[in-house]
Amino acid sequence: MNNGKVEFIDTSKECINLMTKYAKDGLRAGGKVVTKILRQDIKSNHYKTGGFYKSVNATASIDKKTGQPFLKVGYLSRADMAKKGIKYFVNPYWFEYGVKTHQIQTKALKIYGKSTYELHDDKGRKYGVIVQHPGKTGNNFLRNTVFNNIKEIREAQNEFLQKINDVKVEQGLIVDLGGEEEVEG
Repeated sequence: MNNGKVEFIDTSKECINLMTKYAKDGLRAGGKVVTKILRQDIKSNHYKTGGFYKSVNATASIDKKTGQPFLKVGYLSRADMAKKGIKYFVNPYWFEYGVKTHQIQTKALKIYGKSTYELHDDKGRKYGVIVQHPGKTGNNFLRNTVFNNIKEIREAQNEFLQKINDVKVEQGLIVDLGGEEEVEG
């Protein structure tokens, strides 16, 4: 006699959508934790630019091919920053990976060969039309923050992921998955 286990698995679209929604909500909660910590670190490390602070981003999405939710944590691009109305773009790549020493020159010098525009610091001191940037070492700012706070991220996600265990599908249940959403921390 076979004592096999029979298990009912609900593969209805509503059940799958509900579980995907809870998974996405869990990722969104984890994204809020990460962006909040990153922004606090930016303020406490006295970075003077609001552009860098505003470029921190986490987006919860669903892969259209596999149906799997995923979280992207990173920095907004120049185009995305412009859409938010932020004129001056800070390249977060420099903070994360560093940059080698290089020359900075004004557009007027590059285009016309003239020295009509000068570079200034935040106190109004003139540097001239060409300056030598000393470079910057990378600090793995984003990656270290995510890896060092993985416990808090998982705790934030856990509330929503626990709901997946409690899914009970009723006839006619409709779930609004929404589209790609930016996480505000």
